Amino acid sequence: MSDWKTLGSRIAYDNPWIRVHEDQAINPVGEQTMYGYVESKNDSVYVVPVDEDFNTYIIQLFRYPARRKCWECVAGRINNGESAEAAARRELLEETGLRTKTVTELGVIRPASGISTFRSIVYIAQDIEKITDKIDVADGIFKVQKLSLAKARSKILAGEIQCSESIAALLMTIAHLEQQAIIIK
Repeated sequence: MSDWKTLGSRIAYDNPWIRVHEDQAINPVGEQTMYGYVESKNDSVYVVPVDEDFNTYIIQLFRYPARRKCWECVAGRINNGESAEAAARRELLEETGLRTKTVTELGVIRPASGISTFRSIVYIAQDIEKITDKIDVADGIFKVQKLSLAKARSKILAGEIQCSESIAALLMTIAHLEQQAIIIK
C-alpha cells in the first residue's frame, strides 16, 4: 500500500473565505478516484475564558448552515497579518466583552480533516475582566452565558454543545487545568 498521489486538481468554487478543490487522485490501493475538499483561507482560534472560580463563558449564536441556535466557545478567523494570540484576544472581547491578561495556547485541532484543511488554535484565557456588555451581533450572537466548567462538560454530554471544535476546546481546557492538579467538579 502507498500514499495518495494527486494527478490533477481544479478549483470548483472560490470565495473570500474558502476554496473548494476537486482532485483526481490515486488512492492508497492504487485506484483512481475523485477527491473533494474545502480549503480554509485563514486559520481560526477557539478561546475558553476561565475565571478565578473556574467558570467559563460560552455564546449562543445562529448558525446559518445548521439553521438553528447553537452553544459554542468564543471563536473566529485569524485576519491576514494578525497573530493567533491577537485574534484570540480580539474575538474574546468582540464576542463576550471580556478582556484577558493571560492567554495560553493549548494546541491545534483539525476539524473534519478528511474533507477540509481547517485548522484551529485553542487558547485558554485567564485573568479575565468584563469591560463591556456590547457583543458582536453581526455574527448572530444572541447570548453570552457564564457557567462552571463542570456544567460546560455536562452540556457536552447532554448534547447541548454540538460544535466539535467547541467540544475539543472545552475538554482541552479541562484537561489542562486537571494536569495542574485543579479538579473540575
